[in-house]
Amino acid sequence: MTYSITGQAQNRINQLMIKYSPKHTLVIWVASLACLLVPLLIFRNSLSTILLSGLFGSAFITFWILNLGLKYAVHKRFSLHYQPDLELETRTLTLDEKGIKISSSLLKPAFRPYKQVKMITVEDNIIVVSGKSGWVEMIPRDQVTEGNCGLLLDILCRSTGKKIKSSC
Repeated sequence: MTYSITGQAQNRINQLMIKYSPKHTLVIWVASLACLLVPLLIFRNSLSTILLSGLFGSAFITFWILNLGLKYAVHKRFSLHYQPDLELETRTLTLDEKGIKISSSLLKPAFRPYKQVKMITVEDNIIVVSGKSGWVEMIPRDQVTEGNCGLLLDILCRSTGKKIKSSC
């Protein structure tokens, strides 16, 4: 299947990328709690309450700033707005017996094995295929120039063993 990424399609993809970008909030908060619990486990009762509260407070503030920095970086990357009629790139997606081959007019070809597919969904007339390692491929259905979206989804679902999640 071949599809074009125009400015209008890229604007819709950017809005979805903010939603589907990898979230590291859990890792940040686990690290924050580890900063509190590790000294407790090592020093037991010999540390004063004031020192522990200061340690936790500084760790909390540090990891809160990291979390805000991550959100800022994601929004900075995907809040770009393109002219609707701008032709950005053309991609070709091919389903192989072992996985998905993606070639682009701008990027190096990529291969994604079926066993790495985590989710398939259709949202805002865009097919979203996301992987376990954080990769996301988005196909704007209205920009397909060659191929059949329904057939692609059917074969992809059978090959991966996943069901389509539809968002309204």
